Amino acid sequence: MERIDTCTKFKQSIVERDFEAFMQDRGSLRKAWHCAGSLFHLADWVYAAHKKRIDTKFTFLKSGSPRPVSCVKEFANALGQGHPDFQLIRGIANAAKHFELFKAPVEHSNPPDMPSHAANTYVTIPTFDPGAFDDAFDTGEVKLQGKTKDVPLADLAQSVFDMWNRLFATEGW
Repeated sequence: MERIDTCTKFKQSIVERDFEAFMQDRGSLRKAWHCAGSLFHLADWVYAAHKKRIDTKFTFLKSGSPRPVSCVKEFANALGQGHPDFQLIRGIANAAKHFELFKAPVEHSNPPDMPSHAANTYVTIPTFDPGAFDDAFDTGEVKLQGKTKDVPLADLAQSVFDMWNRLFATEGW
């Protein structure tokens, strides 16, 4: 019987599998949303497992002043403020879940390309590549529509996946 009852098991059994599935099929919006949700919600699992240590070590800015983390939402704020790609993944996951997002308070200091709607994550139109022999058709690519530029979701996912791997290694999670 498989049971996922720790943040490490969640990371290995869900996050890593969702990440790998999306990276192998970068044109799948469903896999992209699953990957973003897993990468974001790993914060819930990590916080529940390491609350005491996180509360004493992590801080976030509120109204320009550093505050210690005291709940999972503040932990996610700290991660997003320290790693803007995490904040974008958070926005993608929440927009996919809720369809439309309300504008976040200023203290969240969202990146300029923060999504506000599920439709801000889209798949590019497939194209024909006459020079390709193995895969003659490009399946498209999932991107985050931004105010300044559109960003491949694979780049954001890789960045946040790497962030988690570094944190697990340095924090001993």
